Amino acid sequence: MKIRHLPGFGLGVVVGCSVLFLAVVPSARAQSGNISDMTGNIITTSDIVGGALIPGAETDGTAIAFTSNQVAIAVNTAANSVNRFLAASNLPVVETGPPTAIPAIVQQNLQCLLSEVGNVNACVAQFQSALATAGVDATLAANLASSLRGLTSGGTVNAAQFTAVVAAYNAVINASDAQLLLNPPEQLRAIQAVLSILLNAAFTAAG
Repeated sequence: MKIRHLPGFGLGVVVGCSVLFLAVVPSARAQSGNISDMTGNIITTSDIVGGALIPGAETDGTAIAFTSNQVAIAVNTAANSVNRFLAASNLPVVETGPPTAIPAIVQQNLQCLLSEVGNVNACVAQFQSALATAGVDATLAANLASSLRGLTSGGTVNAAQFTAVVAAYNAVINASDAQLLLNPPEQLRAIQAVLSILLNAAFTAAG
């Protein structure tokens, strides 16, 4: 299965169907000079059957639910960790090279989005604008920014929204050119860090 990698950075997200549902790919380097090998996967409902999410459960009015209470608890616990990290502007960084802290202003903006505390509409607009200014397709930037709204609010993650966020993130990565992937905006790094925490928690709980 090929995924879209950020050269020297590893912003790709991949679907792992055989063992669980989704996994953030650990930071990985693309082959030197071989940008053409950047391909990726956009998550769909059919991709996550038999993993940590199941389609058609409709346990909360949605078409997707976590496969077990253990997975839900693990993801929600991770969401609380994300909220604490962002509140302290101490979000862990995921990359292969020397770690560079994500700017506090970016973390504060993302905290506003994820927790829905503060002027959320302004936070969405700011996040979207930053992505678009960095070169992300305007429509994809809008989709990603809006999908993040309330994801970790109250330390509870909705499975359907979780999947939608990863799909929106994958769409951005898949549509991005080499220049943007080599110099990703801080907002994209921040989202990667959040998804790493949540998806790794789901991965571990799904066994």
